Amino acid sequence: MSIYQTTAFGNIEDFKLDLKASSKPDLVVTPPVEFGGIDTEWSPEDLFCASISSCFILTFKFIARTKKLNWENILVEVDATLEKKDGGLKFTKVLIKPKLTVCCSQTVDTYLEALVIAKDSCLVTNSMSCEFEVKPKVIVKAK
Repeated sequence: MSIYQTTAFGNIEDFKLDLKASSKPDLVVTPPVEFGGIDTEWSPEDLFCASISSCFILTFKFIARTKKLNWENILVEVDATLEKKDGGLKFTKVLIKPKLTVCCSQTVDTYLEALVIAKDSCLVTNSMSCEFEVKPKVIVKAK
């Protein structure tokens, strides 16, 4: 069992929160702009998407290492749809768009399969109740 801990501190004067986690740089968090926040600061909604994209990449890296897949880089965009449901706001759908660059070492299908497995194996996506869709793209870079 592992326990992860963060601390958030706020005051009455503004919407800014100081977010801390042991031995890590502090973050300033505000609501998103549409709820009165500041567009240059992270919001919980941004962190929701960031947790998905970062966990997806780290999971893919583990899978690729296990399968001995050679690749160059990966970029993951996440679009999370926030809707009013059952009297409140809820993330209902998440589109994960990984773009993987490889150098002609294996078939594209092998990489596409690994990207889908990454979504299915990701701790963060497995812990969320919204619908997930993966639209992977593999770019084969010639030598």
